[in-house]
Amino acid sequence: MDQPIRRCRDLDERLTPYIDEEAAPDERRLVDAHLSTCPPCRDHAQAERAARDIIQEHRDELRCCAPVALRARCAAHHGSSASPRRSVFHLPSSAGRRWVPLSLAATLVLAVAGVFLTGINTGVQALATGLALDHAKCFQFKGDISKAVDADMLDRKWEQEQGWPIVVPPSARDEQLRLLTVRRCVSTDGRVAHAMYFWRGQPFSVFVLPHATGRNRVLDTMGREAAIWSANGRTYAVLADGHPSDFSHIVEYVKGHAR
Repeated sequence: MDQPIRRCRDLDERLTPYIDEEAAPDERRLVDAHLSTCPPCRDHAQAERAARDIIQEHRDELRCCAPVALRARCAAHHGSSASPRRSVFHLPSSAGRRWVPLSLAATLVLAVAGVFLTGINTGVQALATGLALDHAKCFQFKGDISKAVDADMLDRKWEQEQGWPIVVPPSARDEQLRLLTVRRCVSTDGRVAHAMYFWRGQPFSVFVLPHATGRNRVLDTMGREAAIWSANGRTYAVLADGHPSDFSHIVEYVKGHAR
């Protein structure tokens, strides 16, 4: 019989089949037992489940946004893995780099985001897809959102820890915009600043990339409205759930306050 999961890192290789509901009953009981006593892993599992649901709902869109050559590479990688239904992808973590199993759809999303940020693919849709996935995952994590936060303090902390400066828009009562935190974007190898807000009580994200892509566009990605533009040697992306009619107004507010 499999041993209990005693360390969080031991959950990695078991989490994908658990989320995909492909794990054997004994494996599910082991994962359930660990999640019941570990809130961080429970939040992580919920975030991965949210990502899986989005991927399944928008699988046709994902197939279309990836270049043919990239889809062929992902399919070849998937076909060469030990499991006929599972691929393997190299992901960063705070504990160091780990090999974790991913479904082909998840591998495709991460690969699309990764090749964009390394300059191989210049498709704005690819970037938006990766950031939309990160937007959905990050808002699954629980935290204290009752306290007011200082945008200047978060800007200074980011520069101290990441080595490059950002200026994110502060909370604005007139805009019904409340800043929650700034964190590293988990789906782009930590190279993107993710400022998380509530706008009219709904999740709202502002992403800052440390270089300019030269592409400006408003688009619909995975059921979310997104605007991407370059300025000040940076690339900015704004995502809101659904398709708010005054999305352009809040985008202009961000453009006027982000640096």
